[in-house]
Amino acid sequence: MDLDLDAHLTTAEGAVADAVDLDALAVVDTELLGRKSVLATVRSRLADMDPDDRKVVGRRVNEIRTEVERLISERRAELAVGARAEVLEAERLDLTEFDRGRRLGHRHVVTQTWERLEDLFVGMGYTVAEGPEIEDEWHNFGALNFP
Repeated sequence: MDLDLDAHLTTAEGAVADAVDLDALAVVDTELLGRKSVLATVRSRLADMDPDDRKVVGRRVNEIRTEVERLISERRAELAVGARAEVLEAERLDLTEFDRGRRLGHRHVVTQTWERLEDLFVGMGYTVAEGPEIEDEWHNFGALNFP
């Protein structure tokens, strides 16, 4: 029985080392320490053994379980560090990137419409004449001969 347990420990070491991510490690954890694992099967058979063998095999099962748990814990820490490094690299902010400056708003809708109408009339042959924007008294009354 001890040879099977040692072989199980060797298999467990290989399986834990072969886990490439945290999900695969969770599957390996279930296979090695779950209800249907080799260790659980051996532990359920302890009641059928004579007391001297039960003491030796039970101690060995607990040692192997502790060792497998330690291996899984160490591998989980390694994979977590690797996963965190990948996330940090993916989310890294490049502060040397060229800043194109701020865009300061846009033109008013009335101004855009005015310019489109001007373009339309210029296209039809009209010219745009610009005059004073403020009306004064001379142009409203004096030039028209109103009292």
